Amino acid sequence: MATDLAGLPEVAGGWTRRWRRPLAVALAGVAAGAGLAWGNHAYVMSTAPTSCGAGCVTDGSLYFSTDPLMREVEKDIAQENASIRSNGQPDTVVLLDPFTYSAGGTVSQLRMTAELAGALLAQQAANKQRAGRPEIQLLLANEGTSAEEGAAQAVAQIQALQVPDRITAVAGMGLSVAATQTAAMTLAGSHLPMFGAVTTADEFNGVNFPGFYQAVPDVESQVQALLDAVPVPQGQHIALIDSDQPSDIYSAYLNTDFTTALKSTADLTVDPFDPTSDPAVVGKVFADDAASVCHQRSSPTATKQDRQAGTEQHPWIVLFAGRAASLPALIQVFQQSAACVDQYVTILTGSDTNDLPASATLKSGIPGATVTVEYADIEDVSDLSPAFTSGYQSLGLASAASPPCRNQQYDPWAVATFDSVMAAATVRAPNSPASATTPTPAPTISGATARTRFSFRPSGQLDILIPAIPLYRDADGGCTPVSPGS
Repeated sequence: MATDLAGLPEVAGGWTRRWRRPLAVALAGVAAGAGLAWGNHAYVMSTAPTSCGAGCVTDGSLYFSTDPLMREVEKDIAQENASIRSNGQPDTVVLLDPFTYSAGGTVSQLRMTAELAGALLAQQAANKQRAGRPEIQLLLANEGTSAEEGAAQAVAQIQALQVPDRITAVAGMGLSVAATQTAAMTLAGSHLPMFGAVTTADEFNGVNFPGFYQAVPDVESQVQALLDAVPVPQGQHIALIDSDQPSDIYSAYLNTDFTTALKSTADLTVDPFDPTSDPAVVGKVFADDAASVCHQRSSPTATKQDRQAGTEQHPWIVLFAGRAASLPALIQVFQQSAACVDQYVTILTGSDTNDLPASATLKSGIPGATVTVEYADIEDVSDLSPAFTSGYQSLGLASAASPPCRNQQYDPWAVATFDSVMAAATVRAPNSPASATTPTPAPTISGATARTRFSFRPSGQLDILIPAIPLYRDADGGCTPVSPGS
């Protein structure tokens, strides 16, 4: 059964304070006036282990991972913070995201590293523009994996550090899951502005969570851009393959927005699967879905001669409301399904798919469907600033080669994190919604792609000038940008 958005759990106010004793001792010392060792720095200095697991907040000195590249970026952040603190007490922006890698998890190791790199580059850029104001320290809060449930502990630490570390805003805000929802409710209660980097679910805005501002297109905007570019043939039966994991709010909104957009024009069936089930169970569900899709009557424009000549026909459209981690298995099932021999399948989905290797669409030797994946992304990386590209390359995260889809060279999540941290360091959000009927001007920031203009709506939401949503097509092991109607 698909997730019912109305049934998503509401969270009672307040958090159980579960931090380890060293932090409590450190904070007590700060409250008593412990010199230059402000809240988090005092904690880091008093903590013997070098690891920073779920719920931990660090200045980069405590490592999230043993991965050498990730550690190198964390080291650079720690050094930047140490240099800033030597000039006097800074203001602080916190990056709250999952930084614990788990095989088969939603976020890859390289993507976590890319987000940290984007945050570091934003911190450096912001501090060059803060003449006469305190510089920005960047703290890193690890909400851990969904199984670890470290978000509550991380948020509790952010609340405890708000005064001693002069925290002005929180960036990142996670992946549009239940932990994001509860964190947003709690931080809103602490009157901390939040700038979501890759938090795309429709509900995360200043109306539902006061002080929450999205820096990227939400799921509804992505779905509309997809359906404008790839019209669904009228009369075709459409399968919507849906992750029914209750905590995954991003996937739930993909389901809702696809359904809302097509309910009056398409014959739509929702086919749920549980991504946490045994892979064999998920594979069986996907096999049933593939057979159902491909056993439909042939496309009206496809003839016997088309199929014999290998001429591309109008494909079967499959909507996917789930995470990229589940897509390779679904693609493979269609490619190897006996029911789908000589047929074409196009999967439409959202921005989480920018973590899908294009090679996942390489056809296997087993006869089945030819599968194409088309998805909306969150950032247009075709015109990045030289400062961002050079900084990103210097951290060892981008090759000199330019692939057809630049989102394979410069991770859109790194770009979004840059813009989120830059906004958190630059934009002073109003304490209450504006009383006027027109948006309140806000500063223009130097984003990773271009100078980005902000304004606040009377409702308290943040308007960000976002160019056309980029669309990509993965097919035959390669990637190409998608133009409307192509």
